[in-house]
Amino acid sequence: MMAKSLVVAKFEFVKTVRRKGFILGTIGLPLLMLFVIGLTLYTGAGIGTGATNQTTGYVDAAGFIQAAPGFVPYPDIAAGKAALVKGEIDSLLVVPGGYIRTGTLMVYTMDSSLLGSAGSSQSVQEFVTRNLLRHENVSDETAQKILSPVSPTVIVLDEAGNPKGDQKLAGFVLPFALTMVLALGILTSSGYLMQGIGEEKESRRGEFLLSHCSAEELLAGKILGYAGVGLLQITVWVAIGLIVIAASPFAALFSEIQVTGLVCLAVVYFVLGYFLFSVSIACTASLAPTVREAQQVSAVFSMFAVFPIIFLQFLLQDPNSLLMQVLTYFPYTAPFVAMVRLTLVTVPPYEIIVSIAILVISIAILTKLAARIFRMGMLTYGKRVTFREVFRFLKEK
Repeated sequence: MMAKSLVVAKFEFVKTVRRKGFILGTIGLPLLMLFVIGLTLYTGAGIGTGATNQTTGYVDAAGFIQAAPGFVPYPDIAAGKAALVKGEIDSLLVVPGGYIRTGTLMVYTMDSSLLGSAGSSQSVQEFVTRNLLRHENVSDETAQKILSPVSPTVIVLDEAGNPKGDQKLAGFVLPFALTMVLALGILTSSGYLMQGIGEEKESRRGEFLLSHCSAEELLAGKILGYAGVGLLQITVWVAIGLIVIAASPFAALFSEIQVTGLVCLAVVYFVLGYFLFSVSIACTASLAPTVREAQQVSAVFSMFAVFPIIFLQFLLQDPNSLLMQVLTYFPYTAPFVAMVRLTLVTVPPYEIIVSIAILVISIAILTKLAARIFRMGMLTYGKRVTFREVFRFLKEK
């Protein structure tokens, strides 16, 4: 049985990784995201170098502004506007005479983009704040602390009120990132799985394959094959991410990553979650008469993968709420919600044990029924199978 499953797995793996869509999604998608992020950081005013390279003119009617690099004084608004139109400055700041009382400022700019306006506002706010602090005789050292306060040291306490010790940022980020990677892996691999099953059913190759191997062997081979596809894709994404992190200022945060119990739980949820979704999607895709309908039906399972994003606000506000506990026990949301909760609060061990047990039981039950449903779906051509027919088929068998 295992030999035939491995043959099917190898065929599905090689067929998928050779597709242009897989290569583009695996390598092109992360590179495109990095390009967009880098372009935003570089050109986004106030974020990268865009704001520091701008020249701002100012008209000081309040009488407390002092010149600074990148800021040019003008005697009146007319002169400042003329310089702005000629392109000598990028924006014009007007400080009214009653600014100390009203706090009202005005900025003229030729840049109508959102980033340009935001960048001008941010640089102007910092410039005016420094001058206000100087006007109130605040020292430059104190002004710098006000404008750029030092991040506080966060000490996490256990239930007894004792410090848990040094909490590395990577210890919290890594499981959360693994949860997001699991979600992306499920969404992409399920798409390939649905497409492969749908193509075989429409071309009736599924009937030919079932004449040479059992439904259990065919289903196991497909799940293993697409598991390899998903693992390869995730490995490439993680490798690209690690390269980017190593070349960034955040490398020090991940320099002392240790394999903790939290990371081990993330791996357990990753494996169980993948097999649960793979078996579910394989069954639903085999019952659909076309690839399009298979995508529509399987989208229900894919929605569970983005639950942490949908409920992110509730997770952050109250991770131990009744809703979050229920979602931790529900098998299709447990891999995602449980891992996010574990990164935020101390989840009682019994909740984790019950959650994993429900996942294992669900996979065992679904796997037992999956081969029958898969065989029925692959042999049903050009017909939409109803739930009543599925139940009747399972009962007869």
